[in-house]
Amino acid sequence: MTHDQRILGWRLVLLPLLLLLMALWQGQRADTSRTESLELQSELQGFVLNMQQLQAEGSRQRIDIGGQAHSPALAEALAQRKLHQVDREVTIARIGGWLPGVSQGFAGLLLLLGAASLLALHWAGKAALRSRDRLVSLFYVGRQVLPTVLMASMLLLTVTVVLEIAYEALWLFTLEQSSSGVMKLQMLVGIVMLVMLWPLYRLPCQLKAMSQVFDSEPHAIFGTSLAEAQAPALWARVRGLATRLDALLPDHIVVGYLDGFYVTSSDVELSPSAQRLQGRTLYVPLPLLALLDAHETDAVLGHELAHFSGQDTDYSIRFMPIYDGAWRSVGVLGERMEGGFLQGLLTMPAYGLAVHFMQCFDRAVSHWSRNRELLADATAARLEGAQAVVDSLVRTTALGSVVEACLDDWCQQPEAWPDDVLQALLQRLATQPPRLPEGELDTQLPHPSDTHPPTIQRIQALGLNLGAVHAGNGLRPVVPQAALATLEQALPGAPILARQLSVELGERLVQNRTELRQDLQARVEAVQARCVLHEGAQVRGRLVMAFSLAFGIGGLAVALWPHAHTAKPALLTFFHILGGTLFVLGVLFAAMGWRLVRRADTPALIFDAHTVRFANAPEPLPLHLIDGFRLLVGSGVGVQFKLDDQAPLPLFHKPRFFAPDAKFKPKTRLITVLLTGWRVDGKALKPQALAELVGKYVEGGHAHRALHALDQPAPVAASALADAER
Repeated sequence: MTHDQRILGWRLVLLPLLLLLMALWQGQRADTSRTESLELQSELQGFVLNMQQLQAEGSRQRIDIGGQAHSPALAEALAQRKLHQVDREVTIARIGGWLPGVSQGFAGLLLLLGAASLLALHWAGKAALRSRDRLVSLFYVGRQVLPTVLMASMLLLTVTVVLEIAYEALWLFTLEQSSSGVMKLQMLVGIVMLVMLWPLYRLPCQLKAMSQVFDSEPHAIFGTSLAEAQAPALWARVRGLATRLDALLPDHIVVGYLDGFYVTSSDVELSPSAQRLQGRTLYVPLPLLALLDAHETDAVLGHELAHFSGQDTDYSIRFMPIYDGAWRSVGVLGERMEGGFLQGLLTMPAYGLAVHFMQCFDRAVSHWSRNRELLADATAARLEGAQAVVDSLVRTTALGSVVEACLDDWCQQPEAWPDDVLQALLQRLATQPPRLPEGELDTQLPHPSDTHPPTIQRIQALGLNLGAVHAGNGLRPVVPQAALATLEQALPGAPILARQLSVELGERLVQNRTELRQDLQARVEAVQARCVLHEGAQVRGRLVMAFSLAFGIGGLAVALWPHAHTAKPALLTFFHILGGTLFVLGVLFAAMGWRLVRRADTPALIFDAHTVRFANAPEPLPLHLIDGFRLLVGSGVGVQFKLDDQAPLPLFHKPRFFAPDAKFKPKTRLITVLLTGWRVDGKALKPQALAELVGKYVEGGHAHRALHALDQPAPVAASALADAER
């Protein structure tokens, strides 16, 4: 079990269990209080009847009450007054006896829902690995049930917490409203409960967000869509293969330079035409269409069309587009659930469950995606033979890495973009013999998150071995004229189309490069000055320390006050809890106030154009190593930086309580600085202003790095190209 799964288990099981135990304890106290109140009520009623009888008899007997002698009439008046208060206590006790029962029911349902959700998702994840049909059916059921479960979880948690707080505060209303202080305290408790109910007001908006969890977004492609009249030969070829496979014909065929062959059922948005395509789309890369012979091309096309045939059809057309868009929507759901500390606390279990839902299916999706690739290979082998599939796999792997490196290199230097990219690619490939990347054919187990099986596994699944790699024709040299002839035969007029796409792509890259340079320069110029951020809460710290004294004295007074007034046990318990809480808060406030005073003027973050320095880090951190940041808004305001996955781990000293130090978690690569407030040059910053300031410096650091890279060859692309050429 991972750390995240343990945390989720605590939120969905341990938290409801604690609430249930609290409700059971409240129920036990409620029964005792109700019994005692009813007994006292009965005694007082009997006493009142006795006093009335004594008055009717004209008795002058003196009645001892609290060490003082009273006449029957005065004793009856005092008893009636006390009975009136006890009647109110009985009413409150009856309500108090009802609240714990409801809380127990809601907490029990919440516990059952959390435990059942975890068990069901664990079972669904295991079942989805055993059958692809189970994966699809279970995911469809889950997407229907999940929004209701999330809403129910949030609703039950919120109502349970409110009811348990209401029970503890209920006994406060047994006090006579004889002073403005009691009334103010009662109003304060009412306001607190209304604040707790605020998340319920936001539930309709959150439900709308939940209902959109499985919406999909269009897939962006740079290329052009070919109607059948524009490419009759290619369409006829695809139609023939689809007929032989009994597969669905694509609705669109798109050609371009980037990526390899693939099919998608998601909506597609073409660039630069901004055309929107719906339905099944087959993407054909012009470079690989030229580099593969007819048998290899048919093997690749047959592999892709196999995803639209047989049992794979529903999976490819209906399931994968929904699943691909689900992760993005879960992220949007998390953003819409944010609403401050209380809102985040009450919605955190529900959001964690939504993330866990997706994670439980991830492994199964990757598993069946690998199986789909093997089945598609087998289908293509029935068309053109296993050797043709191996040759296509070897050739696309060997040449695809070089093509990708060349395109990446030219994209980073659009001023050197060739007028005819296809011709330039063929000339580059003709100068070197095709070679498989090092380690490509090594025996290895796929990672659970891999969606494609290793090359050697795909070859072995076809009943062949490594000898088929060299026995075939996949590693033949590239002859530009022959490749162009192959392309012309597959797609008449393709060379002209290739040059047109090349020019359009080059113009777009140059335009993007110019806009990028201007944007980067503006970001760099915005962060030339040094900026020091600190908490600056010295006055607030002194006020907190003053309040801490009041809380401590008030807590002791509240805890002792009921003893002087012989309050009921239920009310005693409430005041003990309230007094103890106030006293503990006083101690905590004293420590926090002194902390604010001590670290008020100590720099928490120091930004310059290239780095950020933390209070407990011996060395500044280059800004370009920060992958992103976010604000954590709650009782304070925190800035959390995400370190780039490839960046070396920085050194941080252990955080000190009386210093504005950062907390660094190497496993998650998160650096967090949490303060009660932020100031720069003595001026307080609101969260929005703080986010803009930090974002400006982080973006400026990346802009410095990017501007430097724009004037030099791209090291990653150049290195990849050199490795491929070797």
